[in-house]
Amino acid sequence: MQIGIPRESLAGETRVAATPATVEQLKKLGFEVAIETGAGLSASFDDAAFEAAGASVVPNVWQADLIFKVNAPTDAEIAQIKDGATLVSFIWPAQNPELVKKLSERNINVMAM
Repeated sequence: MQIGIPRESLAGETRVAATPATVEQLKKLGFEVAIETGAGLSASFDDAAFEAAGASVVPNVWQADLIFKVNAPTDAEIAQIKDGATLVSFIWPAQNPELVKKLSERNINVMAM
């Protein structure tokens, strides 16, 4: 099973949904981990640190089985997530019913933090 970690698209966001240490732990559990090129730069993690931890650094992670993302996805990002994937993110479902509807229409499972 592959976990994809995209670069955050929200202006000013400095977090990333995983660190190199997290990647190492996920790899030990048997997951493949792909991180979008430059995803960790705002959090002071370069691509080489993620590669050293065992992640594949790739231009697009949206077709992964699991997507770990800090902020809720944009409409453009939702369009790239494969049907049946699972998204783990801050989505605030009670405040974002339209977002929940869009995700459910695409058969995207959501674990809201």
